Amino acid sequence: MYNFFKNIAEKNSCTLNGACSIHPSVSALYQIILNEIREISFYLVKLKEFKIVDNEAIDLSIDGLSIFLINTSYNQKDYLKIVQKLNEAKNRVKKKYGEHCKLNNFPTESINSNFNFDKNMTISELINCSQNSFVNYQKNVDKTKQRLFEVVTLFSRLCAIELIKISKFKKECKEFKFEVLRFFALTSSYSIRNEKIKRRIYEFSDFSLKIAIELSSIYQERYGKKESAKTKRSAIEGHCILASGDDLDELEKLLKTLEEMDLKENVNVYTHGPLFLAHFYPYFKNNKFLKGHFGADNPEYDFSIFNGSILITQNFIQKIDSLYRGEIFSNKLISFSKVLDIKNDDYKPVIEAALKLNKCEKSKESEDLNIEYDREKIIKFINNTTAKEVIAISGKIDRKIDFKTKEIVELNCPLEGDILLESVEKLKEKDIKIVAFFSQCNLSNLAILFMLLNKDVDLHIANCSHMLINPHVVESLKEDFGVNIIQID
Repeated sequence: MYNFFKNIAEKNSCTLNGACSIHPSVSALYQIILNEIREISFYLVKLKEFKIVDNEAIDLSIDGLSIFLINTSYNQKDYLKIVQKLNEAKNRVKKKYGEHCKLNNFPTESINSNFNFDKNMTISELINCSQNSFVNYQKNVDKTKQRLFEVVTLFSRLCAIELIKISKFKKECKEFKFEVLRFFALTSSYSIRNEKIKRRIYEFSDFSLKIAIELSSIYQERYGKKESAKTKRSAIEGHCILASGDDLDELEKLLKTLEEMDLKENVNVYTHGPLFLAHFYPYFKNNKFLKGHFGADNPEYDFSIFNGSILITQNFIQKIDSLYRGEIFSNKLISFSKVLDIKNDDYKPVIEAALKLNKCEKSKESEDLNIEYDREKIIKFINNTTAKEVIAISGKIDRKIDFKTKEIVELNCPLEGDILLESVEKLKEKDIKIVAFFSQCNLSNLAILFMLLNKDVDLHIANCSHMLINPHVVESLKEDFGVNIIQID
């Protein structure tokens, strides 16, 4: 079971291909998006002082922050469309702010715009704009501030992803969204003191926990209380669909569409990657169409051998540059080249494609996936312990590390982050020192670690791949926040 989750974090496609970094041109293009959101955030904060809110600009900015552009095979039309919308929103809020300053006889504050969009600009011209902006940034911002800004940026992006999920179920989260953009607006000021940035990061740590609790409560209300997961890591014979990413709402819509279509032939659905999370919830584990989990969580290999149609959900964050495109569908804001778009949440084309393709063959080997999710057991231990120090381990860790006789709370997999957060709160109530080990460095574990920055926890995390996480983030966690970076075999 541990090897399964280790595959998610370590044996992804970039590792197997020997290219675990984002192409410089792709990175430069995403910086254009971040720069536009940075300026929008600055003016949104200023407008709030006049009690003016631009919800359209807020929603658009959160959408942009939630994007992880890492593949060179991205859809350029999607990219240009988002940049144009962001640029229009920036110009609108900037103009609105200037008008209200003039109307109220207030001095106008502004930041130098790093970019002016022209719909006729080529991708090469956009890359050059971004590179020039980066050179200016390197010259004018000290190294400590650069790495703190990277922490703010990643922290904001992770919260934006959670808010996108919340907004699909609950529309009233405008204040959450604004606070994320207020936090991200810190990166627009080169003169801000480093100590103030650190203080705001600590404060935002508590705020991000509220977002996580909100999403967890929504999932529990909609899908039931999480419980131990037991499923198969294999396929059975029949038409099939593979759903990858971590968006439970898209999986739900796909399954509901199957129920509504009254099909003459069965279509079996399998999860892939972090969507294994679905199997913890009664709603999904009891669904007649959801048959198991498929693959080794290397999408370029798994997708190539899967006979059915494939659904890439919005928050799918993996590289598939070398993959030959087949019947793959996507709901991402910036989709991949030669991938079919989901329009208006219509999942019928995914199902129709599966029916036209050859049936999946029964797997020659079948592996049971069993993960214990026993919140009551862990909380009972915490309530009864008399230890002065407790070590909480997320995932498996090399026991050669000397824990001596300290009490250990061992979580079976990274998907139990909610139990870890609850355990920390209960241990703090008992005035027990807490040491937290994260055996894998991935986005979900980093999000939990960020939530613990202000909880007086001794934090340890495995060293991070550079594919998604800027090395400045790891450096800042170590140098500015005292997080221990460990090597895990």
